[in-house]
Parts: sequence; structure tokens; C-alpha cells
Amino acid sequence: MRLKSSVTVLGCADMEQSLAFYRQALQFVILKKRNGPEGLEWVYLQSGGTLLMLEKNSKPVAITPCNNRIYFFIDDIDGTHHLLKAKGFATSTIIETPYMKEFDLYDPDGQRLTIGQPIAY
Repeated sequence: MRLKSSVTVLGCADMEQSLAFYRQALQFVILKKRNGPEGLEWVYLQSGGTLLMLEKNSKPVAITPCNNRIYFFIDDIDGTHHLLKAKGFATSTIIETPYMKEFDLYDPDGQRLTIGQPIAY
């Protein structure tokens, strides 16, 4: 067996709110979507080379913190951090590890997103 590709799929309590967040905060564009009798059921997104799928939770799910996160690599950590804060998104401060500069933000469902840029060494 050889894996061909993958996509992260996130369950969402409010599809319209989550879609707006990913479009405004991380510049995702809609590739495909499906509406059902109760509104938007799923949407397939892309930003650069990154694919993401959002799907409506089939039943209410409590937002609880977890150890999982999605890590997005970018080219301009300082500019991205400044832009997100200017748009009103709550972000952590930028931290520097031996290999990365990074910060966190959370989507409307409490999913931890880490934005990072490698440090040249």
C-alpha cells in the first residue's frame, strides 16, 4: 500500500462561522461544497498547497481542549501575526524555538492552529 494524499477534516458546530473564519483568517478558498436541507453540510478548502475539509457535526459536541493541533507553515510569521491581530483575531505571542518561530490561534470550535516559520540555522 502507498498513500496517495491526505486532507484534514474538522467537524464544525456552525459551518458558516467556521467557513468565514478559515476564509478570513487563513485565506482559504472554496473548492467544493455541499448544501443539504439544513444548510451547508461540508466544504472543501485550499490555501496555497494546503487542503482542508470542514463538515457539520451530526450532533452537538462540547468544545473541550485537546492535545491535537494543525500546524500551518508560512513564509512571513511577523507579517501574518500582525495581519491576524489587525483583523481582530486572538493570537498568542510569537515564540521562538531553536528551529521555528510560531504562534497559536483557535478556530470557532476550539481547534488549536499553530502558524510557524522555520528559522534559518
